[in-house]
Amino acid sequence: MDAPKPMTAFVGSLYVGTDRLGRPLTNPEKNDLASLLRKHDFVGASMVALRFAFKLRRSKPAAQDLQGRAHLRLVTRGWDWKVIELKNCLCRFVWSEHTHEKRETAAARRAEEVFLREEGILSGNVAPSAAELADRIESERQEDERNTAQLEALRASFTEAKDEVNLLWLGYTEEGISDLEEMARKSGRSVEEFYLATKRRKNHVMRLAAAAAGVKYEEDT
Repeated sequence: MDAPKPMTAFVGSLYVGTDRLGRPLTNPEKNDLASLLRKHDFVGASMVALRFAFKLRRSKPAAQDLQGRAHLRLVTRGWDWKVIELKNCLCRFVWSEHTHEKRETAAARRAEEVFLREEGILSGNVAPSAAELADRIESERQEDERNTAQLEALRASFTEAKDEVNLLWLGYTEEGISDLEEMARKSGRSVEEFYLATKRRKNHVMRLAAAAAGVKYEEDT
């Protein structure tokens, strides 16, 4: 009886993925996959997935991490290009990775809450009740939503004013960069431009706060 033929990476319109193959791709298979991805505009599809990831995370490093994990999923899980466009496939993988990480984060938070509750009992402190913990989590979620809305309003204000330096400042701040000299070095602009932008930024913030309160803000000149 003839031995069964080993599975190949490509079956009709389906790239089966290394998980189903049970082995890494051979060099010819890697070349075939690279050719297929180029044919379906992998660069453009990846940019769509990155923009989607940024909408989910509001952080460039976090979005790039999601994008990278979506790429890995494509290689391991496979893709049928006659069933789903590459950009939609990558976006699905981005969403899957995003929701998977959120579940892990929620599980970690629950474990932390159990630990803190137990520590409170052991040390004789009064541990927060389940209702108090739920209130705290909901408050944190609402605070995150408010912060996101404020950042988007600030971004829109900078964009409307064509304030390129403050747009750069906002982007670097979201990346976790706070040093103005580092921002200047990365952007190729002078650090003086970033210092001068501080006053303009204050006016943007105060004007938005005044608008939210329904009052008129006299700009500080």
